[in-house]
Amino acid sequence: MQSELPPFRRVKRRYAASIIQSALSGPRGSALLKLQEYEDGHFRVIFSASHFQVAAGRELPSKSQWNSFKKRLKRRDRTIFIFRKYGELDCAGAGITRRGETCLYLDFAFLPHWADPGAVTV
Repeated sequence: MQSELPPFRRVKRRYAASIIQSALSGPRGSALLKLQEYEDGHFRVIFSASHFQVAAGRELPSKSQWNSFKKRLKRRDRTIFIFRKYGELDCAGAGITRRGETCLYLDFAFLPHWADPGAVTV
């Protein structure tokens, strides 16, 4: 069952960046490359595929790795709404100049505190 999204809760860019930064940081440093904010209040994070340890012969993370990453985000703020569409992105098209780097993206927003995050899907 699909329902309408409530208006996104506006958060300061600094707060969204801290949530994403903490989720994308690891022993190898931060994979965060860019955080874009949109007028409707949602964000797009662009990050390096090096954040994930992919199996030999693969360039992109598995669905399981993506799901684990999304769960890690939701643990940081339970009002985070993660859009269904995510994946690989052209780095140059996003204004990122990194040779040989694979860029990944994920769109997210913050639901109002009164919204039930489990009842909304898009």
